[in-house]
Amino acid sequence: MTRPFVFLLVCVGLCGLSGGAADGRGFGGFGGARFGGFSAGGYRGYGGFSSFGGADRFGGTYSGSRSFEANAGWGARGATGSYDHTWTGAAGGSVSTSGERGLYRGPLGGVAAGGSRDTTVTTPGGRTFTADRERGAVSGPLGRTVGGASGSVEGRFGAAGWESAFSGNRYTGNMTHYASVYGANGAHSTAYWSRGFIGARAGVVRTGFGYYDCFRPAWYAAHPGCWAAAGWAAGAAWATPTYAAVATYCGLPPESPPDYDYGSSVVYQGDAVYVDGQEAGTAQQYAEQATATAAKGQTMSPPPTDDWKPLGVFALVSGDEKTSNNIFQLAVNKDGVIRGNFYDGVTDATTEVFGAINKQSKLAAWTIGKKQDRVFEAGVYNLTQPECPCLLHLGTQRTTQMLLVRVEQPKQSATPAGP
Repeated sequence: MTRPFVFLLVCVGLCGLSGGAADGRGFGGFGGARFGGFSAGGYRGYGGFSSFGGADRFGGTYSGSRSFEANAGWGARGATGSYDHTWTGAAGGSVSTSGERGLYRGPLGGVAAGGSRDTTVTTPGGRTFTADRERGAVSGPLGRTVGGASGSVEGRFGAAGWESAFSGNRYTGNMTHYASVYGANGAHSTAYWSRGFIGARAGVVRTGFGYYDCFRPAWYAAHPGCWAAAGWAAGAAWATPTYAAVATYCGLPPESPPDYDYGSSVVYQGDAVYVDGQEAGTAQQYAEQATATAAKGQTMSPPPTDDWKPLGVFALVSGDEKTSNNIFQLAVNKDGVIRGNFYDGVTDATTEVFGAINKQSKLAAWTIGKKQDRVFEAGVYNLTQPECPCLLHLGTQRTTQMLLVRVEQPKQSATPAGP
C-alpha cells in the first residue's frame, strides 16, 4: 500500500519545481474530523481521527476508522487520509476494505495525487477473495499530465493483474486493463454474443458517443502528427464501405466472405482455437499469425498520398462498458496495408495505427504504434458491418474479446444556400 505514496512524493517534488498552471483533481475525498491544529512561521497543519461501529438492520455488524491530516504553508498545501472499514454478516461472511489517499498542490501550481485500496471478501463458507488497486497522477509544467494505475485480483480461480499509464499528448500506456480478469485456464477466452445482444449494446454506446468532431479538418489541425490521407474530402474518414467495395479494391474475392464471429465461429477452448468447428492450432500459434500480419503492415511505408479507402470510425468497448473514450479510425490501401489513428478521448491523445490484411485468411490485424505486444484482430467482412467483434492479443500469453462499434456522423438537415 506504500507504492502510490512513493509515487506521490516524487510527484510532490515535481510540482514544487514546476511552473505549470494546472487544475488537477485528486482521487476521491478525505474523511475524518478536525481535532486541532498548529501554526508556526506561516505553516499551518491540522488533522483528526474518528472511529465508529454498530449493527445493521440485517443482523450484521460494522466497524471502522478514519484519519485525516492536512497542512499548508509557503505557498503549498497538501492532505492525506486513511480509512479501514469492516462489515460482518449475520451468516458469518465479511468484507474488509482499507486505503490511503493523498493530494498535494505545489507553490507554482503543480498538482499531484495518489491513492490505494485493499479489499478482502470472505464468504460464509470460508472462501476468500482479495483485490488491490493503486493509482497516481501529476500535472506539472504548463499542465502536462502523467499518471498510471495498477491492480490485482486473487480468488478461487487464480490470480490476475492489470496496469495502465498515460502521459502528455501521446498514448504510452499498455492495454492490459482492457482485458478480462484472468483466472486459472482463463488467459485465452471467447464468449458467445448474440446479434441481439451486440446490437443492443452498440445502440447504448452510440447514444453516449461524444466525439463526432473528430477526424475532420479542425480536429486534424488541432492534432498535428496524426495520420491523415491526402486528398480526402471533409468527413471522409467516417465512410461506411460495403464488403464488396473493400474486397474489389484490395483484390479479395467478393463472394462468401468468412464471418469471424468470436465466441461463435471462432472459439477458444483451453489452449486450442477452433474456426468453424475445425481446430486451427494453439492459442499461441493463433496470436502469432495475427502478430505476423500486423508486423508486415509495420514494415511497409506507403505515403499518405497513396490511394486510401476509409474503413470508418469505431468505438472500442470491453467487458460491460456502455460508453467509450477509445476510438479507432482505420483505412486501407490497395496492397492491404492498414493505417489510421487511435484516439484516447480522455487524454486527447492520438497514436498512429499500423497493420495489414491477410488476403488468404481475410483477417485484418493492427497495432497502436509499432509495439507488437498488443495486437488487434478482426475479420475484413466484420469491419464493414455496424458492429464488429474483435480480439486483443496481449503477446502470445493472453487474449481477450472486445467489440468495435461503428459510429457514423449524424445526418445533417438540408439548409438552403445563402446569397
